[in-house]
Amino acid sequence: MKHTFLASLATVTLSMSAPLGAAPAQASQSDEVEHEIHAVMGPEQEYQRGLTVNDVAPTLRSVTVDGESILAYCIEYWVRAASPDHQAAVTGWDGFTGDNHFKTNPQVREAVAWILHNSYPALSLGELEERTSSSALTEPEAIAATQAAIWFYTDDFVSDGDLTVEPTPGNAASLRDTSDENVQKIFDYLTGEDNTGLTEQELQASVTLTDASTADVNAPEAVLESKTAEADHILGPVIINSSSEHVNLHLETTADISPDDVTLLDPQGQRIDVTTPVAVEELWVHVPADATSGSVQLAAESTEYGYTGRLIIPEPAPDRRFQTIVVVDQTSDSATTDLALHWEQPGIPEPPITTPPTENGVEQTPQVDDVIAEPSAPAAQTVTNAPVQEHHDSQSNTLNVAVEKTTQTPAPSQAARDAIETEGTVRVDEAPAEELAETGAHQTRNVLVALGTIAVGGILTLVNRLRRRRA
Repeated sequence: MKHTFLASLATVTLSMSAPLGAAPAQASQSDEVEHEIHAVMGPEQEYQRGLTVNDVAPTLRSVTVDGESILAYCIEYWVRAASPDHQAAVTGWDGFTGDNHFKTNPQVREAVAWILHNSYPALSLGELEERTSSSALTEPEAIAATQAAIWFYTDDFVSDGDLTVEPTPGNAASLRDTSDENVQKIFDYLTGEDNTGLTEQELQASVTLTDASTADVNAPEAVLESKTAEADHILGPVIINSSSEHVNLHLETTADISPDDVTLLDPQGQRIDVTTPVAVEELWVHVPADATSGSVQLAAESTEYGYTGRLIIPEPAPDRRFQTIVVVDQTSDSATTDLALHWEQPGIPEPPITTPPTENGVEQTPQVDDVIAEPSAPAAQTVTNAPVQEHHDSQSNTLNVAVEKTTQTPAPSQAARDAIETEGTVRVDEAPAEELAETGAHQTRNVLVALGTIAVGGILTLVNRLRRRRA
């Protein structure tokens, strides 16, 4: 848990690493740590004077705590202030040694804490002027009104709330025409109904990030419309549970992915600016389609703020005690968590694997159909009869001519072809038409040769007969 002094709305704050706001069960240990913090009253030249209010001139005093300078108001109207360089101790509000309402009334403590948090110098003059509708507010006016409001609760100062304002001692120019009205407006604001008190509290921040992408949750239409391409990745939703209203988000990507390419979207499809705290309960992550496979690391931080009262008590003299200085210790507690989200770039799909068919319960191995070629017709066999010698017969004139006969093995019958046809074979009659055409051409040529030979033989026989007659 972190602690920061808001010393009576001090302009300078002090950050302390020591755990000053321990739980009640550890009160003794907390007090021991607190008393180890030392303070000393600052030099008078650092004091800031306020206007005189009802014959009292309040002062915003300087105090040095562990080397850091703060400005603080006091909570005792009737007690004398310590001198500069006076040593002091830092303690909790329960360590108050006075006897006014701050000692006995918890509501007074809460009201004083609220004043310290909502007046000058915790607020700038401009902020306080805006809240109170005052005009051209000055430091002396703001200091006078704030100290008067604190004493109003602790010591019944100006119980009727009617203030009279005079110049700061030795500075007549500090009083202006608007001073009376400004001081009264600020006093009324700090003691009015807006002052609901500021309670001390122990803090425990928490935050979780949950990837709900596996749940049956559809991205809102506004988120889907943010896609610039159909293949864009939309990751989420990521559910945020935090003890604080706002969380700080931080996004990291793998080395090959630019953070500028990754966008966080709220449920309305609006881009989430991670440079400022955001108040969202769920978000989506948009990644462009051309982004390679990768991941993003999303971190969230939740911080709770609270306030714990502190008192600066000057060391007492043998015969008297001195005015107590009041401060508010601003506390904070933070919790962090992170979540990794992944996406994959779609690859080339693998071809589907088919299961081979089964026959009679036995798996058949797929194979390429064997092609059984049709047996080609055997080459034409040429049978040549031995030449017959020409001879003359008195009774018959016969011309024996050697005739070349062509015989061809007949093609298989349809029944034979059906017999050799099996599953996965190419039928004989499915042979290419070009081969059949070529075979027919050879057969025609052989027939023509035979016919030509017979014609020549007939002509020769006719010629021989004519010669005999002439002889």
